[in-house]
Amino acid sequence: MNVVIMGAGAVGGYFGAVLSKNDVDVTMVARGPHLSAMKKNGLSVESYWGDFVVKTNFTESLDALTPVDLIIHSTKLYSNNESLPLLKSVIGPKTTILTLQNGIGSGAIIAGFYGWGKVLQGATYVESVIKSPGHIQQSGSMAKIEFGEKDGSVTTRTKVIKDLLEMEGIQTEISNDINSTLWAKMVSVGAIGTLLTAARSSLVELLTDEFGANTLTTVMEEIVAVGKANGIYFPPNVVDEKFSIASREAAEFQSSLQYDFNNQKPLELDDILGTVVRQGLDKGIPVPASMTLMSVLNKFKKGAIS
Repeated sequence: MNVVIMGAGAVGGYFGAVLSKNDVDVTMVARGPHLSAMKKNGLSVESYWGDFVVKTNFTESLDALTPVDLIIHSTKLYSNNESLPLLKSVIGPKTTILTLQNGIGSGAIIAGFYGWGKVLQGATYVESVIKSPGHIQQSGSMAKIEFGEKDGSVTTRTKVIKDLLEMEGIQTEISNDINSTLWAKMVSVGAIGTLLTAARSSLVELLTDEFGANTLTTVMEEIVAVGKANGIYFPPNVVDEKFSIASREAAEFQSSLQYDFNNQKPLELDDILGTVVRQGLDKGIPVPASMTLMSVLNKFKKGAIS
């Protein structure tokens, strides 16, 4: 199979590098200094499973490519209107677009361009950052992709993609309720990343703060309440479970939202916790803690403030 990584940053770049290392035909799309460094020296990866360098096709444009089998779409959510039209030249009758973006609305956005028949929604669980241009650092023993069809069915393409992705450095799972999967991830990502960014602290610091743990669970509970109002199923004690996992992995936890904030980049604020707040207001679900975090960070969502 041939694969395009649309958005070869910390997440897409990591998964693309592991695939390329295992002899999958991979093209990675990036830009700026990160792209220049990869073209010159390859993509260097530090990982739990060992360090390595891959040299594959790094590009800013897909115009010269023919249709591919799989597109892993991992750009920032605010880049969708720019990135999605660029995929047109590599989409053929058998192409699948697997979205690994944060939030709960990415699948519908991509389907608006290319139809649900082309889309698989996915959630990732991996700690990775761009340490420097052309250099990704992954930590921890989990680098998981959970994905599924909109209707929860197990299809030929989900089986084929699972077989392709399952290798050392990547764990996979086919979800039979992908909407619940995405909302369950939102309980962690929407709460932890936003709160750490607003507090300008690490997760370890937050959990030792007098009010940090209670604030975190409050935001998690608000997310669950909004999800349930939308008919989403959550496992029993989901907040306790997510909080326990966060506590165990606090020393390794890295927030992409906080990384972007620290580097004065635009924030995926509206598309992550902002979605929860707006839906909560529409459904009449109180979300005061989440609204407070949105208000604190709102002026930073477009990046650096002059």
